[in-house]
Amino acid sequence: MSSLLSPDKKRERNWSDISHLAKNIFAVGLSLLVLVGGSLFAYQKISQSVSGVFAAKDYPGPGEADVTVVVEPGTSVSEIGGLLVDKDVVASIEAFTEATAQFPDIQSLQAGTYHLKTKMKATDAIQSMLDAGLKGGKKFRILEGLRLSEQVAALSKDTGISEGEINDALKRVDEYKLSAWAEGNPEGFLFPDTYEMTGSDPISPLKMMAENFTKKATDIKLEEKAKALGRSPRDVVIVASIIEAEVRRPEDRPKVARVLYNRLDKNMPLQLDTTVEYANNKPRGQGATTTDQERANPSPYNTYLHPGLPPGPISAPGKAALEAAAAPENGGWMYFVAVNLDTGETAFADTFDQHQANVKKFQEWCQSHQGRC
Repeated sequence: MSSLLSPDKKRERNWSDISHLAKNIFAVGLSLLVLVGGSLFAYQKISQSVSGVFAAKDYPGPGEADVTVVVEPGTSVSEIGGLLVDKDVVASIEAFTEATAQFPDIQSLQAGTYHLKTKMKATDAIQSMLDAGLKGGKKFRILEGLRLSEQVAALSKDTGISEGEINDALKRVDEYKLSAWAEGNPEGFLFPDTYEMTGSDPISPLKMMAENFTKKATDIKLEEKAKALGRSPRDVVIVASIIEAEVRRPEDRPKVARVLYNRLDKNMPLQLDTTVEYANNKPRGQGATTTDQERANPSPYNTYLHPGLPPGPISAPGKAALEAAAAPENGGWMYFVAVNLDTGETAFADTFDQHQANVKKFQEWCQSHQGRC
């Protein structure tokens, strides 16, 4: 069909069509721009929201309450992060891990006691710990089996803190978080170990030792095992302190624990020379026996005169002694005696006659080692 429009009209129609098409293209383009722009905006908002959800939880800092963190020798960097989270110093392990990337010298973090704040920014906490490490620390070693007075002397020697200051600090049991099982007396409840501290506050090392005791007791499930034995946790610690004072060989510790529990169950006096030495404040190592006069001391720690356990620990037990006291070996032994003081060999007996035979072996050893018993 031929067009009925004149050439001029055709030109007008063509321009009209072109104009309409251009407007349509412009509208579509504008819509696309709006759509794309809106998508970009939405993407940015979603991205920000997702980042917020998955970002490591961290505190803004600078921190709130004072808190002490004890890092034991051999603790890894990741374990340090766990300690900081447990103490509420940093908000999360993820925040700590991300923050460590900013510290190339993170592996130089030392064992020791750190005085920090709760709710610190992770980077601030790490920097504070590194700064404290650069100042240097004081190492001190507390051996197993020491009495409290001996622990104080060792602590004073290694740290330079006077014994008087330490003894005054020992009275402030709430400040260094002494175990409730101690009933206010730190004897036996300050854990023997090697430590490192900064500063000269006498509370700091006491807190390290008290918290380490609680940690070790938790690690070996002492309270749970004491309940299974029908004993109190305090009684188990007292038994552990006797084990620490009486025997050296690992294989003898659980057996000695069983002897003590067997005698207690039969209401037999324990008759331990180590408790008599403690009652008389007799220095350890001055012979393996006690005198009639020493055994006549009316002290409640004298287990020759008084039935049952002494009223408290007689030494600071290490982990092995605590484990033995909490998990004694099965057996019917009622007696034990060291038969060789050089090797620590200990003989066990079910009956008094068997025990007397073992005592004879000990006496023979003493006769061949004059001045040792």
